Amino acid sequence: METTLFISGALILSAFTFSFAGFGFGLVAVPLLSLVLPVKEAVAIQLPFSVFLVVINSYRYGKSIKWHKLKPLFIGSAVAIPAGVYSLNLVPDMLMKRALALFIVLVVLFERWRQGQGGIGKFAKTGPGGIMLGMISGWFIGAYTTGGPPAVIYATARFPEPRNAKGAMGLYFLATDVLIVLLFAMTGLLTLELLFQSLRFTPAVLAGFLAGSYFFKNITKRTYMIGVHLLLFMAAIMLCVN
Repeated sequence: METTLFISGALILSAFTFSFAGFGFGLVAVPLLSLVLPVKEAVAIQLPFSVFLVVINSYRYGKSIKWHKLKPLFIGSAVAIPAGVYSLNLVPDMLMKRALALFIVLVVLFERWRQGQGGIGKFAKTGPGGIMLGMISGWFIGAYTTGGPPAVIYATARFPEPRNAKGAMGLYFLATDVLIVLLFAMTGLLTLELLFQSLRFTPAVLAGFLAGSYFFKNITKRTYMIGVHLLLFMAAIMLCVN
């Protein structure tokens, strides 16, 4: 019962995060769920909801985005996603948890470092830069379905207007999610049993998504991001000691 409540709370927070920013569901869900579940199971349980929310964003914001502008990101991801998926069956859980913790810390530090953000933004606009960010994003999508930050860097660099940036992220994650679902099914990481287990938490995800949409009107993004960063740091510490 306690595990079920914890999973519900983690998915509520993850959906709340996604409703705010247009990304971050897996980034929040996987480290929290892996505190009570094996990493492979944590990834599989949150995946159906991640796909569903991405479909919503793609429909709302992606209509004006040209697919060819995302080509470097897609090339890099196509190369790296399969490697990330197969690493789930080869790398011990503890090593994966520590790698995920390190990744979270680096992402948070990057987000807090404004000067670095500008420099990497310029790099992302280049072809090789887009491919490299796609490879980093693809590997973490394949391994943990948490490859959002590198793709977000690319999207915001190429599409400064927020709605267009969300549209670009939606289209990118829609395409990668289709591939990741197929790979997970082929390798046995996503089974019907896990799918039905995941669907039990649908009310929690809907509650988080609706709450995020409502409170976004009254809470500043700066305040929200500080809270998320603190939570991610806490999750990273717990992953290292668990």
